[in-house]
Amino acid sequence: MKYPSILDRQYQQYLPFVEEVAKRVKSTLVNFCDKKGYAFTSRIKTIESLAEKIETGRFKKWSDLDDLFACTVIIPRLSQEQEIIDFCRNSFNITKTLKRGQAKKAPDIFIFDSTRLSGKLRSIDLSLDNSLNIFNIGFEIQIKSAFEHAWAVSTHDLVYKSSEIDWKKQRLAAQIKSTVEQLDTLILAFEEVSAVIQESDYPELKKKIQIAKLTESLFKNKIPEELRPKDLSRFCDILYRILVSAGKEENIKESLDYIKSVVNSTPNKKFPRSISLLQYFLAILVENQIVTLPLPNYSCHITEELITLYPCFDTQNSISFDYET
Repeated sequence: MKYPSILDRQYQQYLPFVEEVAKRVKSTLVNFCDKKGYAFTSRIKTIESLAEKIETGRFKKWSDLDDLFACTVIIPRLSQEQEIIDFCRNSFNITKTLKRGQAKKAPDIFIFDSTRLSGKLRSIDLSLDNSLNIFNIGFEIQIKSAFEHAWAVSTHDLVYKSSEIDWKKQRLAAQIKSTVEQLDTLILAFEEVSAVIQESDYPELKKKIQIAKLTESLFKNKIPEELRPKDLSRFCDILYRILVSAGKEENIKESLDYIKSVVNSTPNKKFPRSISLLQYFLAILVENQIVTLPLPNYSCHITEELITLYPCFDTQNSISFDYET
C-alpha cells in the first residue's frame, strides 16, 4: 500500500513512545488477566492500517487517533465486564467509555458491539500535557466475551480483509454474529433459562446428585469447611467413578449411607484434617472393605498422611500416584 511520507515521518516519530505505552499497559493488564483467568491479546497499529483509517475521513487530526495501541480482554461471561471497566479506571486515565449497546442499533442488525475504553497512562506532571511523551499517547481497550472473540478472529479476514465484496459472506458473518449474541444472552440468563429445560431421568446423574447432597449435608453438620473441594461437581464425578470401578454402581446409596454413618460418629477432635475429602471418603470405604483395592484404571493418591491415619493403604504403593518423573 502506498502512503505519504508525512505519515511515515509521524509514525516513526511516535512509534518508540507507542511501544513503551504498549509495554506498560500490557504489563498491567496481563497481570490482572492472569490472576482472573482471562485471555488477552494486543497489537500496535501498522502504518498501513493507520493510512486506511485516516482515509476513512472520520478523523480531523492526529490526536483523534486513540488506538495506535489497542488490546482486548477476553472474558468467559459478560457479567464480568464491569469488573474490568473498574480496574481500568483505577489503573489508567480513561478518557472515553463506549459500552456495548450504547450505540444505536436496529434490532435486525448484528454487527460489532464490544465495549471499548479509550485512555492514556496516568501522569501527575502537568507540564507534559502539550509535548510528545508516553502520557499523551492514546490507547484502546476492548472487552469481548469468548464467543465474540471467536467470531471476530474467525470471520474478520474472511470477510473484511477479502479481495472481493461478497454479499453472501457478509450475510453469513452477520448470521454467525447473531448466534454469538444469543449465546452470550443465554450465559447471562443461565440460571433462569436452565430452570425451564425439561429434565431427563438419567440414572448416572441422579446418583451423582445423591453424592452431592450427602456431601453438602455433611458440611453443614460435621465436615470442617477447610476440607471443601475446589470443585464439588468434579469431586462427585471422581467418587462416582470409584464406586462404579468397585462394582457398587447399583447400590451407591448403601455406600453413601455408610460414609454418612462413619462421618457422623467421628468426634470433632478426631476428624482427619491432614488429608483431602476424597482421601477420607475412600479410606472409609477401603478400611471397611466396601471397596477393595486395586481398582481398574484408577491410581490412588496415597500420601504419608493417609497411611499414618489409615495403615490399610501401606501395602498399596504399587497403585499409588507416583511423584517420581
